[in-house]
Amino acid sequence: MVKYTDRVQRIWRILANKSDREMAITPLHLLLAMCEENTGPCAELHQYLMKKYGHQFLLDYEKHVIRTHSASLLQTTLPFPVTGKMMEVLNMAEKRMIRYNQTLLNEGHLMQATLRIDSSLGELFTEQDLIMFDKILCRARDMLVPLDNYFPSIENKQLFIRRALKKDEPEIIDFVKSEFGSGWLESIKNGMEHEDISIFVAYHNNIINGFACYEAHDKKRGTFGPMGISNQNREHGVGTILLHHCLLELKRKKYKYAILEGAGPIEFYEKVVGAMLIPIKENDLNK
Repeated sequence: MVKYTDRVQRIWRILANKSDREMAITPLHLLLAMCEENTGPCAELHQYLMKKYGHQFLLDYEKHVIRTHSASLLQTTLPFPVTGKMMEVLNMAEKRMIRYNQTLLNEGHLMQATLRIDSSLGELFTEQDLIMFDKILCRARDMLVPLDNYFPSIENKQLFIRRALKKDEPEIIDFVKSEFGSGWLESIKNGMEHEDISIFVAYHNNIINGFACYEAHDKKRGTFGPMGISNQNREHGVGTILLHHCLLELKRKKYKYAILEGAGPIEFYEKVVGAMLIPIKENDLNK
């Protein structure tokens, strides 16, 4: 059974209210429901389309939504029937979630699948629009966390978390390679070069099950990331505690804000530390 983020569950409720026995949900319905959900990256999508097309776009694009007869509807475990194209989107989104080694299906997985499968969006929107949809919803995003009023609890009796030691480097590198590949190894080495090593490691029964870094990606000051948790520990609070340890270090260093570089899943950081998306601008399209 696929699990969904809270944001996606809100999108499903919006779609359920739009559906009836004579109408199957299409990928365009999905896009419009994301705008209507209007939080996080979905809010940024809504703002982009409102700025470019105005309020009338919602009404105009609804006219393009294909209504189907009940014989053509496909039933799912969701509270609404879907078209064949939408079923393809759901299946591909689930595969992308698994590919990224994630446990909850989010709006980014859905938009990635929609852009790959539904060519009709290219008839309604410009190429620039589709690029922006991808950048807003499908990519890891930089986020901002205010630290002035940040006073988290970091107690967790099931975990042993400490700052990494130089002797831990081979073990951490082996963990990162086995769980996530080689993409974060440079950041691990950067973190190890700080006088106060900027990496925290989580252990359970003397086995490493997660790590988090600060000021390690290109050694940029006031930044958090990367962070990685073993797949079997993703829903056990390991990431939350590691994140708090790193952000508290940045707070102790008198930063008023922390930058979460390439953060994802976005909703996790919104919930845990009130992180806010740093908006994408249209002049960033080629970056």
